[in-house]
Amino acid sequence: PAIARGLQPDPNMTVDEWSDLHMVIPKESGANEAGKYRTDRTPHAREVMRALSDKHWCKTVALMGASQMLKTQVGLNWFCSTVHQSPANFLWILPTGKLAKRTSARVSKTIAAVPEVRDRVAAPRSRDSVNTLDTKEYIGGSLHIVTAGAAANLSEIPARRVLFDEVDRANTNVNGEGDPVQLAKARQTSFERNRKSYFPSSPTITGQSIIENLYLQGTRQEALADCVHCGHEQPLVFERLDEDDAGQAVYPCSACGAVMYETDKNRMFARGAWSAGVPGDGETVSFTISAMFAPYGWLTWIALLREYRAARAKLDEGSEELMIVFYNTRLARCWERKKEQTKATELKARAGGYKLGTVPMRGLILTA
Repeated sequence: PAIARGLQPDPNMTVDEWSDLHMVIPKESGANEAGKYRTDRTPHAREVMRALSDKHWCKTVALMGASQMLKTQVGLNWFCSTVHQSPANFLWILPTGKLAKRTSARVSKTIAAVPEVRDRVAAPRSRDSVNTLDTKEYIGGSLHIVTAGAAANLSEIPARRVLFDEVDRANTNVNGEGDPVQLAKARQTSFERNRKSYFPSSPTITGQSIIENLYLQGTRQEALADCVHCGHEQPLVFERLDEDDAGQAVYPCSACGAVMYETDKNRMFARGAWSAGVPGDGETVSFTISAMFAPYGWLTWIALLREYRAARAKLDEGSEELMIVFYNTRLARCWERKKEQTKATELKARAGGYKLGTVPMRGLILTA
């Protein structure tokens, strides 16, 4: 039997095909929908997972998405399918140590729940778990879960596959050694022919967002929904979302004008359609998806409207923090600051000729 298994060709399924056949979401992970993984629960994940598959032409997949949308679970599917089908070193980068520990725990629970992966991963040893580097060895390679905050973590590991989670929350200049994206990609130098990187992240501020830059470099594909009345495919624009007299959130079709309700989501998203996009840089496939596409039973449209109204009220009072969070984590859009900004050179030119360490006449407190 062992010889027969050895002679069998390696499976060559796309990530979504493998996930539908083998993937399990462990109950211990705390997920709301534990059990057998089904891509048709989040149909837009299918195209992202196909881009992450070995047979797809792209080298980089960038997802500018809302929170809890096609990020960690897609990453877990990608990792587990590659351990089973085409194992190699896998580098998973998190912006903070807290997130790295949380991800490591989730990976461990997933490995234990999926027999095809569990049988290939070495039994955990006490020396495998440290704060800065979590290593899980398997036949053909190893997974390294690291933080972006330490350049040494990125420099010493060769990896065919790299997953950089929430890159916009990472230090943009790791210990003064440059862009963390380029530091991560440098780990793939010896895997130019078959390297693959995945960057799932919600954006931050216009002009400062790494994921927005990656998105603009790529194919710029937008998630689409189908009208349940006329079949017209369209992006879901938050500004078109409204509330009817009964207090239900409604979305009017951009073609026929008929309204769709929360209960229509399953039919609206069934195809998991994306816009055609643009050619891009020739190696990056990029997607953007907002929380408007959260499956039925997850975050509701009416909850989005209420969050927006609360953020709007704070913005009118002069505080933009809630609106930044809403734009970034719900709409997957960058926030453009409206406040006046002063260049450092202009500020320096306004400085008076005071002696350092002294408080000018008529001043009581010196602050910076």
